[in-house]
Amino acid sequence: MRRQLLGLFFAATDFLLAYAGWVGFYWIRRFYLYNDPATTGTLWEYLWAPLLVASYWVVLYGLEGSYSDPIRQSILRELFARAWITALGSLALFFLAFLDDPIPNYKAYRLALGGYLGLQLGCSWLALLLLRLGLFQVLRRRRLFYFPTVIVGNGPRALQLIKELSTHGKELGYDLIGYITPSANSPNLLQGKAKKLGSLEDMDRILQQRQPHYLILATEPQDEHILPHVLAQVNGYPVEVYFVPALRDVLAGGVRLGSPIDIPLVAVSPGPPSPWYEVVKRGMDITFSILALILLAPLMAIIAVLVRLSSPGPIIFRQERIGKHGRPFIMYKFRTMYQDAEKDGPALSRTGDPRITPIGRWLRKTRLDELPQFWNVLKGEMSLVGPRPERQYYIQQIVARAPEYKQLLKIRPGITSLGMVQYGYASSVEEMIERMRYDLIYLANRSLLLDIKILFYTVLRVLQARGK
Repeated sequence: MRRQLLGLFFAATDFLLAYAGWVGFYWIRRFYLYNDPATTGTLWEYLWAPLLVASYWVVLYGLEGSYSDPIRQSILRELFARAWITALGSLALFFLAFLDDPIPNYKAYRLALGGYLGLQLGCSWLALLLLRLGLFQVLRRRRLFYFPTVIVGNGPRALQLIKELSTHGKELGYDLIGYITPSANSPNLLQGKAKKLGSLEDMDRILQQRQPHYLILATEPQDEHILPHVLAQVNGYPVEVYFVPALRDVLAGGVRLGSPIDIPLVAVSPGPPSPWYEVVKRGMDITFSILALILLAPLMAIIAVLVRLSSPGPIIFRQERIGKHGRPFIMYKFRTMYQDAEKDGPALSRTGDPRITPIGRWLRKTRLDELPQFWNVLKGEMSLVGPRPERQYYIQQIVARAPEYKQLLKIRPGITSLGMVQYGYASSVEEMIERMRYDLIYLANRSLLLDIKILFYTVLRVLQARGK
């Protein structure tokens, strides 16, 4: 809640400075650039137009992610990000706001564009530097924006982490409230240095009562196997999980520092991508789904007739799957099996499965049975690209053996995925777990470029009829 309040405070500050910047630029433009006070001067231009402009900048900076976690943002990264966003935003704003402007010459236009760009960038950077360098120090000294932190571990790595937290932890917002012992047999080096909250068996109680913001795994090499179990327990809680990197993680380039005083940690579950990615990805989902449902309607009509003629039963097969945040939804497919194929209980399809109809075998190879899922995408239950949704029956079996699977429930499932491109359909729980590895890699590397590449290779797989 504190981070949201701070984000709102930053947004309000950007709004006020952007408002002031547009009003100031209006006066400079009116009296100095055009030197014609009689050309403009309505109440709208003085007072109300800046409200739209200021809101425009808050939306742009918000989509960039400036307000999502301001206390943990790198100031240098934000300065550079705001520079290019302000440049592009100013150019777009001028095309929208000055199409009918009485510009005396192109030199005046260039001066106006350059002047406003410098003015808005200066206001934006002023907010960053004053608030984050000045206000943050005041807030931290008053302990208003400290975040409860719990360590898992009580060995040498945990001891070293406590030393680092005591040096720079307060500056970075860490408020150590205690530690959890991973094993009863391991020597406790944190005795008297921090509060013992309990053992791994008590983690659910600790997460409920203490509500930590950060959970840092500082376990020894012999205890690193507990990571999947920790992830299974924290799933559903608003807690960020990190671990203290080993030498191999440092050499592999997995450690990134935002500033020289940052404590080197590796995020177990990567943070969400920028809101820009989410907005553009959803826009792509809607656009492509509408186009697919319209352009492929004749093909789907033909498939519907073939499915109806192939065997008795419905054309569209409906089945409950688990989506984002564990919410169930009804997924649609063209029916590829004979009716009552699972009368003896859930069973995955396999090579040569006698339950599959002749037309269903072709549909599965070309993956055309998935076409009705564009409707799921349009409804927001699925995405074009994301981990394939599974049934609760199989999720329970997967989680019992690979608790990290729950990480995939953080995002929308997809029609296709990195796992589908690299591995394909799974015919057993073991294969589901093997395919999960690719989907976890996708979760940590999501980007629009990767989504486009996955869609491209999916089309190739469809043309090659390499489905099962």
